[in-house]
Amino acid sequence: MLKISIVKGFDQPVSRNTEKGTRWHQIAYAHFGGAYPAEIRIPLADPNGAYLVGDYTLDNSSFRVGKYGDLEINPFQIKLLPARAPVAQAPQQAKAS
Repeated sequence: MLKISIVKGFDQPVSRNTEKGTRWHQIAYAHFGGAYPAEIRIPLADPNGAYLVGDYTLDNSSFRVGKYGDLEINPFQIKLLPARAPVAQAPQQAKAS
């Protein structure tokens, strides 16, 4: 599972002016398993939709089937879900026979 982190101090939305108007994004960090996470941009429809500091995973709605049938991330509809810590299960006790 790909972990994406929004880090304190880098969590504010960033604007960029384009010919089509103002575009918003948020800086995040993707953990690909190396020594350091990679900085990425998460597009935002507006600055009020910025994610809070924390760890996330990609929602299934962030993916699409590409023009040639390949799996790709839709760069305009990335949606993050809060990462949940796995629930620890109690050890199974042996049944007395």
